[in-house]
Amino acid sequence: MLQGIAQFSMRGRWQAAGVIALLSVAALMLPPFSYLASGVIALCTLRMGPKEGIKVVLATTVIFSLIAGLLLNNFYLSGLFLISSWLPILGASWILGYTRSLAMSLLATTALSIVVVLGFYLVIPDPSLWWQQVIAPFAESLTQQPNWQFDQTQTQAIVLNLSSMMTGLMAAGLSLNIMLGLLIGRSWQAKLYNPGGFADEFQQLRLGKSIAILTLIMMVVTALPLGDGMSILRACLPVLLVVFTLQGLSVVHAIVRQQKRQSFWLVAVYVLLLVMMPQMAVLLTIIGVLEQWFNFRRLNIVSDE
Repeated sequence: MLQGIAQFSMRGRWQAAGVIALLSVAALMLPPFSYLASGVIALCTLRMGPKEGIKVVLATTVIFSLIAGLLLNNFYLSGLFLISSWLPILGASWILGYTRSLAMSLLATTALSIVVVLGFYLVIPDPSLWWQQVIAPFAESLTQQPNWQFDQTQTQAIVLNLSSMMTGLMAAGLSLNIMLGLLIGRSWQAKLYNPGGFADEFQQLRLGKSIAILTLIMMVVTALPLGDGMSILRACLPVLLVVFTLQGLSVVHAIVRQQKRQSFWLVAVYVLLLVMMPQMAVLLTIIGVLEQWFNFRRLNIVSDE
């Protein structure tokens, strides 16, 4: 089915735009559909170049605006998707197509997400307080529900904890959407035009020691009780966790392939990632960071020999 989406999207500009628009509408109800929409944009840009990618995004904006206007009476919702999803994935795809480096495009996405965090702090002096005001009405409605098991004090504590993390989570969500869309688009491109090429490319991913050192510093800073003065650094950490989780998955895929293990092991890793996301993300991040020095993939080959 997913490959069918890719094949249909490559039939023409308006076919691709229609698919992206419909997937984006579906994402309003089920957000993961936005990854597929981003994947189609990446596929079109990688295969047909940035100019055609721009035309596909413009066509998508027209179609989505009409759908959103007719169904939701909101013609401007496309602007939110354009800024937060379609243009960023277009830029990341252009970088990947130009540099031929998956690592470079992922690092550029990470840099963009960190800039979003910094910009948020420049525009809003106290992001935590701003998020509290945004979340408070929703939390208040939850307390009115008969099945809500927390009292007012506990609910307030949840709001405070969540508001302190929301800026970082928002930026991490932006980063994840771009990166997964890029990987999906690249994998579709390989399946259609270069079978097996994406697996090799992803399993050879290497982000570099500089970004690994930065991630280690951020992890240490977050763990230390340094007060609110370091909140901006803590907000950047989730973005780094996203990219190094992908690096960790790259290492796992490579080792499973080298050891000729059954796909069960990969399935188990992804199931654990869904069930225990924070813990698994940290574990994969540590693997991804240490890989920059220890080269587990190379050690695994040597040990086999």
